[in-house]
Amino acid sequence: MQSLEFLRAWRERARALEAELPGPERLPAPEEAEAALGRGEPLITLVEPPIDPDRFTAVLADLASLYAESRADARPLAEGLRALPPAEQRTLAEVLVRAGDAAEWAARLGVDEGLLLTLGGLALQPFMARFARAVRAVAPLHGWRRIHCPVCGASPDLCRIDPDNYRYLHCPQCDTQWEHHRLTCAVCGSDDVRRVSILTLADLEPWRVEVCDRCGGYIKTLDQRHGGHLAMPNVDLYLEDARTLQLDLLAEQEGYRRGGRAQ
Repeated sequence: MQSLEFLRAWRERARALEAELPGPERLPAPEEAEAALGRGEPLITLVEPPIDPDRFTAVLADLASLYAESRADARPLAEGLRALPPAEQRTLAEVLVRAGDAAEWAARLGVDEGLLLTLGGLALQPFMARFARAVRAVAPLHGWRRIHCPVCGASPDLCRIDPDNYRYLHCPQCDTQWEHHRLTCAVCGSDDVRRVSILTLADLEPWRVEVCDRCGGYIKTLDQRHGGHLAMPNVDLYLEDARTLQLDLLAEQEGYRRGGRAQ
């Protein structure tokens, strides 16, 4: 659905937006943050990200316009968003930010619900990334080894193994990365090495897919020990996810699903 050109342009805009957005008015004390993480609770349970609904819908409308440059099915969304009264824009923002039921809004705007939710998730990225940057400054993440994001609680979309052989999981919602155990399933947390295996495609190395026969899930992994431009610390994993869709197809052909849906 999303071309690399569109995503590359959006990620550039998202980084610029993140730099302009305010952080939370109140940050948790370091000891409060450490205690929450020790209980397995993400930091978003302590303080909510400041997401102004007016700014969110403006970002969403601009994003829809950007997408409509290559996909005509997004034009009704861009036009419909700008035509909504401010109060209704705020209501829609609340639905998308809270991951509520967007079917009625999609029908009203004349677009597919999946498209509305996808673009809503993309529009949320700079807000969540700014929030994550602020709370990570007061929170020690080095002891977190769980399979959900320590900042926002989302499930990881990708793994990477850095040049020093440490494994990190990546959050698609707030761009946080955290260290995780090697030889465990990043979907269900199983440490049964007999049930975790690897699928590869020669054209996409050093990317690979780690699959789990316990939960039927998979996650793509970038092995940065091979060096090259993909070993750079600023590699955009979200873009790389879109660039490696062949690995998703490979995993799905073998009966695995993202998110651990049963085979």
